[in-house]
Amino acid sequence: MKTIKNNAKNSNTTKERLLSSGAILICEKGYTGVSVREICKHANTSMNMIHHYFTNKEGLLNAITNSYGDNVFKFALKLLAKEPMSKEDFISRIELVFETTLEACIENRLVLMITIREQKSPAALMDYMTGFKAFIDIGIKKGFARQTLDSEMITGFILDRIVNQVQFAPWVNAEYGIDLLTDQNYIKRWAQSNVDVFINGIVN
Repeated sequence: MKTIKNNAKNSNTTKERLLSSGAILICEKGYTGVSVREICKHANTSMNMIHHYFTNKEGLLNAITNSYGDNVFKFALKLLAKEPMSKEDFISRIELVFETTLEACIENRLVLMITIREQKSPAALMDYMTGFKAFIDIGIKKGFARQTLDSEMITGFILDRIVNQVQFAPWVNAEYGIDLLTDQNYIKRWAQSNVDVFINGIVN
């Protein structure tokens, strides 16, 4: 599924315009604060198009949040699908998961905010959590990670770090002048530092 665009006018098809307009307005006003009429007007299409493509407003919301899951976790799931062959491979892939998931969340931050606000859990998110846990469990079994590591809690903690990084980026930029969303060097450094803490800990 294509990334939902932040500007409905740049979308080509009626369905894409509805997804873009729905994401913009729901993010701005909340799901209950926006009507089907407003969304269709913003998308420059007739009201029956939502019913044609999504059945109703809830169907549109589900399509928007599912697009977030598909776009954000698709590459990470591929990274986690194969068993790590060495400790270096194990660490490298966790670092890539951090970096690519963060970049995908940044690209889809509008829909990320909706997913958080409306408390939606896309199917791809559950696949991601299950796949990441399985990957860490294999690392534990092969001796790449501590035997006492709680893989389920670690997986959730990693996702929390990524989501919070994107969610609070505007505040960090305003307070400290650090642009967490566009500085590629910072994004890479952030990913490496998080992996360092997760893999090596803090205490010497």
